[in-house]
Amino acid sequence: MMRIVFATVGSLGDLFPFLAVGRVLAARGHRVTVATHPVHREAIERAGLVFADASGMPEPDDREAFTARAFHPWRGPAFVVRDFAAADVRASYARLAPLCDEADVLVTSTLAFAGQILGETLEAAGRLRWLSAVLAPASFLSAYDMPATGLAALDRFFRATPARGRLLQRLSRRVTRGWTAPVRAFRRELGLPPESPRGDPFHRGQFAPGGTLALFPALLGAPQPDWPPHTAQCGFARYVQPDGLDPALAEFLRAGPPPLVFSLGSTAVHANASFLHESLAAAAALGLRAVLFTGSPAMRERLPRDLPEGIVCVEYAPHAAVFPHAAAVVHHGGVGTSAEALHAGVPSLVVPHGFDQHDNAARLQRLGVADVLPATRYRGEAAATRLGCLIDAAHRHRAEAVAGLLKGADGAASAADVIEAAFDR
Repeated sequence: MMRIVFATVGSLGDLFPFLAVGRVLAARGHRVTVATHPVHREAIERAGLVFADASGMPEPDDREAFTARAFHPWRGPAFVVRDFAAADVRASYARLAPLCDEADVLVTSTLAFAGQILGETLEAAGRLRWLSAVLAPASFLSAYDMPATGLAALDRFFRATPARGRLLQRLSRRVTRGWTAPVRAFRRELGLPPESPRGDPFHRGQFAPGGTLALFPALLGAPQPDWPPHTAQCGFARYVQPDGLDPALAEFLRAGPPPLVFSLGSTAVHANASFLHESLAAAAALGLRAVLFTGSPAMRERLPRDLPEGIVCVEYAPHAAVFPHAAAVVHHGGVGTSAEALHAGVPSLVVPHGFDQHDNAARLQRLGVADVLPATRYRGEAAATRLGCLIDAAHRHRAEAVAGLLKGADGAASAADVIEAAFDR
């Protein structure tokens, strides 16, 4: 039996892939602990895994204000990396260190800075194996496959040649260097160099020398020459939630033609208060039924108490159970939500809000299964126009063909195989 610790930072989209891999490992007889924010305790324990609090950051009093800061188009990434993840490194290290002292394998996500330090030092001492994991192609910042930024002219320029891609790599490292200043300061306190030999912890420094799990398929992002050594592309690690569909929602999905489904995931919905109203307008303009994911009771209260016929609101429901019933899905482009839309074989209208979402949206569009409408331009009329094109037979057939290419893949099992092999080295 191995003792495995997953250290992850972020929303449900950053948690679910580790729950999927953790369940596979637990079924094979290993003890799996997921170290993250206290808000995820219930989800982890419902998955049958061990929860550990690895964050000193308090839950925000005003969730909407916090999310608005996180998804600010220019200042949002700095806020999340510097003021949320990096600022937590000292407290997180103190809580994570005792877990790692008893672990055989540690797996860290992109913003798990304390985990990266512990993985680096404890593996060097021969006390555990350290692996890193990335959930989306953008995390690799490859010069050969540069992430899209949502600015078309800029993307065309930097994606034209690897040389231009390397220029953007250098610019990105320079712009973001200050974001991880708290991590470098804490490393000095521990008597370590300010950066690992691999570089800044937000860039190359996040990747474990022993190997990286790429938890997305080549269909979304093929391996590139400048990916870190010993990267194993495992595919999507899909977490099938134990919750069944609410009976009323299940009956609605069965009772009529496929509806439109509108979902901004567990976080972005709180950054765009107009999204739900504009989505209602889009469904009305097309005369289609719709399911709106509100994310919280507070967001539901922003909508009329009495909704038009053929419209239902749910706070949350498992995407894997809802999306296959949809005519099309309107979503933010989070990699987990994108994965479920691809597996469901339905077209997407992607409304990216920040982070890797612009890049995921561009990749879905290149696959021929999606259109993209920036969040700043999301209006009912514009959404209805895009959706009217997406729900035709050609887009549906293309989406079904892509879903067929993913059929039978089990990224969680593949990742579990890599973790077990790392322990055996």
